[in-house]
Amino acid sequence: MINRDDAVRLAEQATLGSLLYRPQATADVGTWLRPGDFADLWHAHVYRVIHEHHLAGKPLTAQDLGAQMVGDLGPRRADIVRIHDLLAAAPTSPEPAVYARMVLDAGLRREVAGLGVLMRAGALQSALSGGPAPVVNCSGLVDAGLDSCATRWARATGEPAGYPEPPARLRAALSSRDLRLSADKYLRLHPRRDQVAEHAHEAALVGALIAHPAAIGSVAAWLPPGYVVTPIWRTVYAATVELSELGQPVDLVTVTAATRRLGHHLPCPSLPNLREAVDSGRLIHPRRAAGDVAADQVQRIADNGAGQLLAGADNPGLRIGDLVDTGHIVTGALRRIAHELPHALARPGRPALTVVPELEPAPQAVGQ
Repeated sequence: MINRDDAVRLAEQATLGSLLYRPQATADVGTWLRPGDFADLWHAHVYRVIHEHHLAGKPLTAQDLGAQMVGDLGPRRADIVRIHDLLAAAPTSPEPAVYARMVLDAGLRREVAGLGVLMRAGALQSALSGGPAPVVNCSGLVDAGLDSCATRWARATGEPAGYPEPPARLRAALSSRDLRLSADKYLRLHPRRDQVAEHAHEAALVGALIAHPAAIGSVAAWLPPGYVVTPIWRTVYAATVELSELGQPVDLVTVTAATRRLGHHLPCPSLPNLREAVDSGRLIHPRRAAGDVAADQVQRIADNGAGQLLAGADNPGLRIGDLVDTGHIVTGALRRIAHELPHALARPGRPALTVVPELEPAPQAVGQ
């Protein structure tokens, strides 16, 4: 099986070698290919030199490239012997734009996968602070990054982008390496999700809703039964929502009967466990319980979404446009859930650090 990194390295070498043979092709390639699209930092520097010479209107030979690399990086880091590898990798009849699109494809996939870090950091920050701003701002940055990927790929291929060019201020924020490094550090400094606590939050929410049925409609509007991850409480929650939608009374007796009916083919709790949850729920404000579940939800959605982007980016059969669409679906779900966080009831003693700048969300994408 061909190694992915080997294939990317060959495409980068062929792109640079072809541009040395056909420097006029830089006029087209340079409008959408950036140094950051190269995985190899040495290759990125070579491309930067080629592009700068093109902008200055100065033809660049392999000898000129070697001399500038030595001047820029010093004899050891310049490693000018590698210039021969670039020339050797270029086919007999080179097509720089074709190879450059391969480099761009790999670079955009890395960029999309990296956006998952921002997504997860914003979700964690909102979960800790109890407010929607961090995850909403992060979603705006992620959307801008996705839109930028879509528009650059459209320029390279001639395909319709489907999304608008992101605002300049968001593009500037995304270009900062410090932003992603601080997001990654923030994630490392905090423990991973506590699944035991998440199950307890869902049990508390179900009990609070049965004890205070007037709150069922507002919670069901953003939390479909399928989002509840604890199997036994998913069944009870589904029965509770169904009773409310049918206009039936919601109490321990009716929910027990409805849960038993569903429990024929779905897992459900014992009656003592259900009774305990309802008794505890009488002492819990439904908004507080819903806020705890919403905090868990934003982290779960962000983690799963980041995983989907990472797996999709690693799948060469998945198009860049499909990756962008997946990312927008995730950020849309994050925004909807984030607004259910208990902003006024932020968890005491657990303030969030500033991971993302205070920015307004990016404009809604076309068709989103």
